[in-house]
Amino acid sequence: RAMDSTYKPVMTREFEKALSTLRTEPFSRLTQKQAEALIAVLASRETPGSDANSFGWSFAEEMDAFTRILPFLVSGFNSMDRDFDEVVSIGEFQGWLVQPRIEHKKEGGRITFADLKAVEASLPGYCKLGLDGPDGAASLMKRTYELHFVEKSREFMSLRDFVHTAMAAVVESKRPAKLEPAAPEPAAPEPAAQE
Repeated sequence: RAMDSTYKPVMTREFEKALSTLRTEPFSRLTQKQAEALIAVLASRETPGSDANSFGWSFAEEMDAFTRILPFLVSGFNSMDRDFDEVVSIGEFQGWLVQPRIEHKKEGGRITFADLKAVEASLPGYCKLGLDGPDGAASLMKRTYELHFVEKSREFMSLRDFVHTAMAAVVESKRPAKLEPAAPEPAAPEPAAQE
């Protein structure tokens, strides 16, 4: 049965609070309402049953992957947004892609900027994410850049747009690669003529 078309998520205010919390403390815990709002608002952007969305309303693996990497992505956004207006330009994002760095809290609460390898090295063994690997923050940030600035021809990106576009990049990264047609088998050599 289709979902009632009059339903509208009432979580928008909680979503804004979640963004604010993530912006100021990317690694702090969100309240239950904020976490639910984050997932609900992102899921509401999906179109169930459409060809463009093979995940429908259930894409738990993608949400899990997104929530694991989100604090690192927001820290990367924060490192670009030095005027704290929650907006970055195409130039700021390009600079980040050249030198990927994220806000990193050191002992004593001092915040510095560190490259992804240094941050990865500081994580406990069970938290290793491969931040600079093929499915890590650097790759997702690059795809987020392409989706927003290149494909949509935009000049600026808000934190809200960033979170939505990063989610799209994560979902896209979890899709099975389209199978390419197999290359034709090379023709067997002609048997030598016997005389």
